[in-house]
Amino acid sequence: MATADERSKRIEELKVILEKDHGRTFTWEEAVDAADSLDRLAHLLFDIWQEDMRRKKKLAESPKGFGLDGGYTCSICGNGAPAGGNWYDKYGIKCLICQKAIDRKEIPGSLAKNKDSWYSKYDLERAFNVKGPTLKRWIKEGVLKARTVTRDGQGIHVQLFLIKDNKDTLPPKKLVESQMVKETKDGKDWYRSEPWYRFFDPQEHLKGYKIMNYLKVTHGEGEEIRKKEI
Repeated sequence: MATADERSKRIEELKVILEKDHGRTFTWEEAVDAADSLDRLAHLLFDIWQEDMRRKKKLAESPKGFGLDGGYTCSICGNGAPAGGNWYDKYGIKCLICQKAIDRKEIPGSLAKNKDSWYSKYDLERAFNVKGPTLKRWIKEGVLKARTVTRDGQGIHVQLFLIKDNKDTLPPKKLVESQMVKETKDGKDWYRSEPWYRFFDPQEHLKGYKIMNYLKVTHGEGEEIRKKEI
């Protein structure tokens, strides 16, 4: 455990870094708050690392996977995966609905680990402003191919859009990532997320991907990308 002098020295060093990065003077209280936040984050990350090591050790003993105590979030559908309703294996944590869909080969298990290989409905709405009714029509007309996760073979739990299934239509997700924009107000830095099409010419940026055949761009202060009326 650090002594009072060692802690004061670290806080002073952090204060210098903060002032250099933000271009303003930080009070001692602000630097202390920042140091405390970093300490809490470090402890949290250490706890996460320890838990990850425990899981990997157990997975070596049970390579097909096992259920976890406590509640988690499914890496595929994003829904809650409570104790007794989750599964952990080499691909990560899934709810039992998605895990059973993997077992039935409705989707590959690797989707849980490689989220850049597919789009969710939310991803499509965020990146292209494609709403539910339009997406449903596109699936029906074959514009996009969906993989359906069912509930024990019945109904729709969630639909996913694999890039490899739509390789001529959907671009890599890195091309449509939102970007952070910094704005300084009253001497303080504020950050907001802006969609990718505010920084690029969409037609040029996604040249060669068929989804642009179904989208149009409106220009001006409220610039956005949206579906074409076709």
